[in-house]
Amino acid sequence: MKRGAVRLGSRLAGAALLVTTTLTAVTAVPAHAGTPDAMRRCAEGQVANHDIPHLLVWGNGGGGVPVGRNPGNIIEPGDVFQIIPDMSSRVDPDDWEGGSLGPDGNGQAAPQGWPFPGLAQYSAVLRFNNNPGGWTSDAQQATAFNRCTVFRDNAPARFSFGVNDPGPGDNHGAWTFRVLIWKASAPTTGPMDRCSRNLPATGPQDRADTSLGVAGNGSFGSFPLGATPGNFLRQGDVLRLEPDYASRARMDYFFADHGPNGTNRPAAASGWPYPDLFELSPVLRFNNNPAGWVGDPVQATALGGCVLWTDALPVRLLFGVNDPDLSDNSGQWNFRLRIYGRD
Repeated sequence: MKRGAVRLGSRLAGAALLVTTTLTAVTAVPAHAGTPDAMRRCAEGQVANHDIPHLLVWGNGGGGVPVGRNPGNIIEPGDVFQIIPDMSSRVDPDDWEGGSLGPDGNGQAAPQGWPFPGLAQYSAVLRFNNNPGGWTSDAQQATAFNRCTVFRDNAPARFSFGVNDPGPGDNHGAWTFRVLIWKASAPTTGPMDRCSRNLPATGPQDRADTSLGVAGNGSFGSFPLGATPGNFLRQGDVLRLEPDYASRARMDYFFADHGPNGTNRPAAASGWPYPDLFELSPVLRFNNNPAGWVGDPVQATALGGCVLWTDALPVRLLFGVNDPDLSDNSGQWNFRLRIYGRD
């Protein structure tokens, strides 16, 4: 990647919205599971509808779900969620002399004058925020949700993680969480059930169960394969795209290999093909042949759960790379693609 490269894309507002609108808002209105069924699926460990297994909450800046500076809402009242912390992940606050700390901070309640009085000092904190309405509930410890939890706020929301530190700018490191959401609005259809039970997509009605590579230099990465593939994903199908987090692509400008989340930092508003999505990462776009793009680009790692395709247009899956200059890149990211065919 060369810094002098020109910008290839335009600014995206709420880049992850496709995941929460086109892909999960039911238009043909099959029966819905409801909150009790979402809770059952969570309790049984079934595949979630949204699964973000490697969310980084930066010690000097926090993090969020979906990705981006002003993303759309992703969780609705009645949905069930779980946040699993990696208690071995560490942040080093420079003004704390006790060394690096896990996501629960130092365990001491913060006094007045801190961002979140009463919560643990130097800890990861979670708030829910409605776009555009604002905060929907009080801040809580981010580690307090490691169980199946019904979302009871009064409006749809996004996850906003912060750091309980009055001066986070000099902190180093990040905490890691896994965020899972089971949608109460998930349809009770055959493909959704097969995906939720983590079955191979090899049944008589299923469409695809295959490995897929995305080149770091952009030379390949589509489904179906080929230079001009036809449409494949249809209304009512359920998509699951699981990243191999061990796969790497090399971006020569940084002399570093990056996994499917790239740098884990949203790209700036200018100079990048996909602003607000992670730098140096694979990005997925849905395209109808011949009508064109359907929805906004999404982080390719955001589709690891069971996602319903509801748009009336059938589409093909076309991958890009969020890098202004692909010419000096090498390697590839790997995914497992499953498409469960509609009833």
